[in-house]
Amino acid sequence: MKTVLITGATGFFGRHLIEHAVEHGIKVIASARNTSDVNWLEKLEVPIVFLSLSKPEKLVIELNNIVKDHGPINTVIHNAGITQSLKASDYYKVNYELTKNLINALSGLSGRPTKFIFTSSIAALGPGDPFSLEPIREDDSPHPVTHYGKSKLKAEQYLMSQKKLQWIIVRPTIIYGPREKNFFKMVKSVNYGLEMYVGSKKQMLSFIFVKDLADIFVRLSASSFSQKVFNVGDGEAYSAVSVNQIIKSILNTKTISIVIPVILVRVIAFFNEIIGWVMHTTPILNSDKVNEMEQLNWLCDNSKIITELGFAPNVYLKEGMIETVNWYKKNGWL
Repeated sequence: MKTVLITGATGFFGRHLIEHAVEHGIKVIASARNTSDVNWLEKLEVPIVFLSLSKPEKLVIELNNIVKDHGPINTVIHNAGITQSLKASDYYKVNYELTKNLINALSGLSGRPTKFIFTSSIAALGPGDPFSLEPIREDDSPHPVTHYGKSKLKAEQYLMSQKKLQWIIVRPTIIYGPREKNFFKMVKSVNYGLEMYVGSKKQMLSFIFVKDLADIFVRLSASSFSQKVFNVGDGEAYSAVSVNQIIKSILNTKTISIVIPVILVRVIAFFNEIIGWVMHTTPILNSDKVNEMEQLNWLCDNSKIITELGFAPNVYLKEGMIETVNWYKKNGWL
């Protein structure tokens, strides 16, 4: 049985990934922050470790202790990271520096893992052309428009420099599914009768259902692939309008359509950040997020992973949104 160490275990995607891996008979070791709720991991009888990713020397010792206690690690899936912060420096510290620390620590591990899979983002490449609306491809020249995307790109570039490591980089587009909090804001808005757009209704988007993404990672962990980069989406092109229409049909509600000028959204984000600094909270809507929201083309070309891995989505947006909305209702979010 192969052993996979998964960081970011208690996050939205991490949780789905671990559940899917366990279902497929993989021996999982879950790395979480010591402040996280790990009760559900204990129910799965998954070993839990708390890695000091910011302390390189201590990290090497902790990784060697994992091998001592649980045997060799075959694959590391590095999923830990941040998507929101008030400070630009936080993105680079967490998404780049901590990734670099983990990669370096693994090089000093007895019985080095045979594979390192990095959860990046389509944001590392930046948006596609707003006029041609050509989907974003793996070999497009990167031009990220957010600190989040730039930090992920920097981590990718460091990983690519590791010639002796069997690495795989996965760049998902918008991930949605049960337990997702950011996309929930959009569903909640529609439920209140508001269909909102930033700057334009012409935005084009790609999506990937979280369980399909988890399946991709499990299959990649068992593959012989090395030094590969994959963009991941369900292969469909969705307009922002069609996304709202799908949500409306599921909720059986009527909405008022509002296009909010980008400048107004930036003002709101500015005041959100001030409140965040005062209250020591991280707002979902911030200046970095607005840079992403105003782009018209976030279409993702997934032909490479279809061709090379044989991936075929099991769930498209309408079916996935039905499951997601039902989960929100069942758990009292709606």
